[in-house]
Amino acid sequence: MAADSDYVDFVLDCMAGLGPVRPVRFFSGTGLTMDGVQFAMITKSSRLFFVVDDATRPRYQAAGMEPFWYTRSTGRREVQRWYELPEDVLMDPDELRRWAMDAIRIAATTKKPKRVKPAAVKAAKKPAAKPKTVKMSKPKAVKKTAVPKRKAAPKRKQDAR
Repeated sequence: MAADSDYVDFVLDCMAGLGPVRPVRFFSGTGLTMDGVQFAMITKSSRLFFVVDDATRPRYQAAGMEPFWYTRSTGRREVQRWYELPEDVLMDPDELRRWAMDAIRIAATTKKPKRVKPAAVKAAKKPAAKPKTVKMSKPKAVKKTAVPKRKAAPKRKQDAR
């Protein structure tokens, strides 16, 4: 289930003063990008998260906000890079601009390189295959074993005639 389109439209309206913020598909929610940098995401439960760093995280924590989290079979996982934006900040255009610009700056400076598919990585790292040379093993020496000579059959006594 994707993020609620009405909520996405509402958030985009609130961010209209920032510049060209574009929605993009992001897992089961919606990512918000500006100049190709994703700085925010809206989850399918209509929660808005911004990118944070060690300098801005305390501001979110002071407002009582939590990091993005999800559950796996091994337990709850928290993603400290994403914190929920306080609703009062979303409703105040000046505050929203300040928090959003911080998130855009952080996302742009900590942008991870695009992940290359594993098959392509292996192909890129692996040098061209050399033709295989087949080693011929030396023929095994055949042991010469003495073949026992057959004993001559006993001579028959010839009948005297």
